[in-house]
Amino acid sequence: MKKFFTLIFLLAVMTNFAFSQTFTFERISPRIVIGDTSSLNPTITKGVYKNTSLSPQGFKLVRIANELPSGWYSQMCVGSLCMSPDVDTIPPFPIPPLTLQPGATDTLSIDIYGNTIGMGKVVMKCFIASNPNNFVIDTFFVQLLAPSSVTPISEIANDYELSQNYPNPFNPKTVITFSIPKSQNVSLNVYDALGNEVASLINNTLLSGGKYKVDFDINRFNLSSGLYFYRLTAEGFSASKKMIVIK
Repeated sequence: MKKFFTLIFLLAVMTNFAFSQTFTFERISPRIVIGDTSSLNPTITKGVYKNTSLSPQGFKLVRIANELPSGWYSQMCVGSLCMSPDVDTIPPFPIPPLTLQPGATDTLSIDIYGNTIGMGKVVMKCFIASNPNNFVIDTFFVQLLAPSSVTPISEIANDYELSQNYPNPFNPKTVITFSIPKSQNVSLNVYDALGNEVASLINNTLLSGGKYKVDFDINRFNLSSGLYFYRLTAEGFSASKKMIVIK
C-alpha cells in the first residue's frame, strides 16, 4: 500500500511538471521600471510568454492584482490588441484565446499612467485556456518619481551632441549636457554595466531645439558604486557615454 501511494504521489508531481513545461511566462523588464510624473506617455513594463509544447496552444492573461496609487491606471496590450483600463482579462470573452504555435512567443505590455509620485504593482497570471490550472504568475512594479531637473541652456544648437558628464567620477550628483537641433521627443536613460536600465532621466519628452543640462542625483535611484552608461535617444540620433559612481 505504501508503494501504491508513493507511485500516485510521483505521478502527480510528474503531471504538474509536465504542465509547467508546456509554456513559460516571465517579466523581461527590470523588476522596478522607473518613470517620472511629467511624461504624458505611459511607463511600460513587459513580459513574454512562450509555447514550449509540440502543439498549438491558446492563452489568456489575467490581471489578478492592480495595486496603484490614487489617480493611476493601467491597461494591457498584446500586439495590437489593447484592453481598456477596466478590463482585467486579455482577450476577454467572447474573443478566442491568443493562439501560439509551438516555439512561438508573444509580448505582454502593461501601460501605467500616473502623475503623482509613488509605486504601483500589477500581478499577472498567464494560463492555457483549455486548462486554467496550468498557469504561471509574475509581478510587475512601476515607480514614478519627480521629473529630473532639465534646464535649457541655449535655444541655439546646430547639431546633436551628448557631452561627458561633470564631475566624473562623482557622488552623489553630476550634470549631463546635450544638444538637439530641432523640436523632437527625447529620452535620456542610465544603464548598469550589464545593460539593465537603472534610471530614466527624460522619458520620451518633447523638447524644443537647443542645448540642455540635466542634474542627475544617484540618491533618487539607489545606485551603488560602479560603472554606468547614459544614452541620449532622439529622432534619428543615439549616443552613449560612460560615467563612474564612487561612494
